Amino acid sequence: MKKDFILRRPSGSKKTNEPKVMSEVLKEYLQSDDALAVALRDHLFKDIHPDTFLGINLKLMTRQPGRMEVSEMFGGVLTRDDEDHFTFIQDLIEQKTDYARNPHVYSGKHINVIRKKDGDLCPTFNRPRYTKKFTFQDLCREAAKELLLVAGLVEKMR
Repeated sequence: MKKDFILRRPSGSKKTNEPKVMSEVLKEYLQSDDALAVALRDHLFKDIHPDTFLGINLKLMTRQPGRMEVSEMFGGVLTRDDEDHFTFIQDLIEQKTDYARNPHVYSGKHINVIRKKDGDLCPTFNRPRYTKKFTFQDLCREAAKELLLVAGLVEKMR
């Protein structure tokens, strides 16, 4: 038995079959009468109070030159300077770099060894779950064995 596929909400523009922007798809879905959409509207927008300002002057202070792309979001602070004037200032937090702040040189069962910014190696202990069979004394013994193993590995690397 073959089922007919009826597309209730076509995507893209009416002239071409272009994909829609995700925000359009979500907006369309949240405005539908689907049971999940109704529940989401009731839950998500319970404490949100929309307010529309017509004819305002909005100034954006961003870290990149040029206009914002459609559906692009920035983190920052929006302040109301005057009756019809708003200023948005983007957060000055640096973008994440490609490297870890303190990369792990060794990851073990009871200890890890990290490399600090200046190149020094620093051991750190992993937090164990203590049981009747594994006590604090057991952790100390096994971590000491692991430290001796790591010390031997570091000696071989030099």
